[in-house]
Amino acid sequence: MGVVLELTGRDRLLAHQPETLEFFKLRNTYLDPLHRLQAELLGRARASQVGQGSDLEQALLVTVAGIAAGLRNTG
Repeated sequence: MGVVLELTGRDRLLAHQPETLEFFKLRNTYLDPLHRLQAELLGRARASQVGQGSDLEQALLVTVAGIAAGLRNTG
């Protein structure tokens, strides 16, 4: 991140776009729990080696879709 700040001449990321920074903070409020849930579900899936179509796989797909929808074009 230091290199980006050096290149842009800023002391903080998005300092010149406070609306965008606020949007990211709000978005992350919802996405951070989904990321944690997805990591937990992946761990469980790997440990149990469940097959396709299981409830665990369906839950993982829901987290993937939720994160993708939340990121939209910012990912």
